[in-house]
Formats: sequence, structure tokens, C-alpha cells
Amino acid sequence: MKDDYSYITMIERGQMILKKLYESENPLGVSEISQKLDLPKATTYRILLTLLKEGYVRKDEEDKYRLGQIFIKYGEKVKDEIDVHTVSKPYIKELAVDTKEAVNLAVDYEEQALILERAEGERTSLVARLIATTPYHCSSSGKIMLSKKSDSYIKEYFQKTLEKRTINTIIEHKEFLKEKKEIDKLDYAVDDEEYEYGLYCIASPLYSENKKLIGVVSLSGPKSRMEYKGIEKLRKKLIRQTAKINKEIKKIGIKE
Repeated sequence: MKDDYSYITMIERGQMILKKLYESENPLGVSEISQKLDLPKATTYRILLTLLKEGYVRKDEEDKYRLGQIFIKYGEKVKDEIDVHTVSKPYIKELAVDTKEAVNLAVDYEEQALILERAEGERTSLVARLIATTPYHCSSSGKIMLSKKSDSYIKEYFQKTLEKRTINTIIEHKEFLKEKKEIDKLDYAVDDEEYEYGLYCIASPLYSENKKLIGVVSLSGPKSRMEYKGIEKLRKKLIRQTAKINKEIKKIGIKE
């Protein structure tokens, strides 16, 4: 039951009219709209006049209505306020619940993968110790980011003194180039105890509408536990979820 003190019937009817115009392939007249929505013709006409005055609808020479161009401006405003973080957040939480492992969204920031969002899975000290930023060369998210850089950038990056955190950490240019081929081919990366012993991560990229890398989603947990659950099974779940996010990004039109 609707609350008479907070519910405004005329606003609801206006919204119904706008929705009907949006769904229709052709402009609609007053009679058509009133019949489709089971509204009094006089009420429909008054609402349309108000919407017309404010630019929410426009009328053609045959006195038929369609949505107004003001929605173009509104749509652009909404697009500007929707970013990769906003779009990804519910999918990240869903994946963490499904896998019971930690899921992160990271973006490229000053030669590091910066975590913007983390959804917790089963509690583990390995994941709990992870900080908000990780270097390119020893994290699955960072390796994807680095793989998208130019050849000269990558070469220069490995000329620096890089921390070898474990015996698996890649600090040589030639060694990374071998891995880059796999990342480019498979479109995902792994951190197999390269950042910390016992920790395993899989990362999958997010692309803007114009095919630029704008984020990375990663799945992290103790290697032994992830092997027990099935690393390949977990990887497929990650890939499916990032595919959903990428589809949403494309639909909304998020650019770099």
C-alpha cells in the first residue's frame, strides 16, 4: 500500500508516459498513450503539455510525441558519473561470495597496481597483509598493466633495481617478455608466489569502450586452498565475471 503523504500520483503517471515513449519505436499521440496506459485522456494531455514545456518531450507536425533531446544531456551527465569502480563493485562482491576468495579491483597508478575495491572471501592472513599498492613486476594485476606498456617503457622499467620478493619474482626484462607473450595471448595473468610465499593470484583486464586498459580484477588466496578448490575452475569464474563487467562498460560507453 502506497503512503499518501510521500507518494505523488502525477509524478508516477509522468514517468509512465516517458517510459512508454521510450519503449515505442514511433511517436505516439495523446489518445494512443492514454489507451495504452489506461489513463484519462485529459490527464494525459495535461501531463504531456507540462513535459513539453520543460523539454522532456517534443511534438511533431502530426501532434504526436517522442522523448525530448534534454535526455541526451542528462544521459551524458550520468555517463560521466559512472566509472569502472561503480560498474565493477557489484560483480566483484558477487565473485567473492561465489569463490569465497578475495577479489580486488585495481587501476594503474605511478608504476603500481592501486587497489580501489576489495571484497573479502575466506579470511586469511596472507590476503589480510596485502597493501593497497603492489609493483608491476610481482603482482598479477601489475603484470597485466605492464604488459600493455610500450616496448621501450618495459625495457626501461626492468633497468631499475627491482625487489625480488621471492625466488619466483621476475626482475629480468627477457624473463618478463616471455610471460608477456602468454598474457597477450591468454588475456589474463597469474602471480604464483611472486609477491609472497603461499599466495596465488589470477588477474583479468577491464577495457574501455575504445579498447584501453582501465582496470584489472584479480582473485587472490592461499595457493594450497585455491589448488584444492581448483585453480582452473576459479580462473574460469573470474574470466566470466570480468566478461560481464566489460560488457557493461561497453554498453554504458565508459572511455579511457
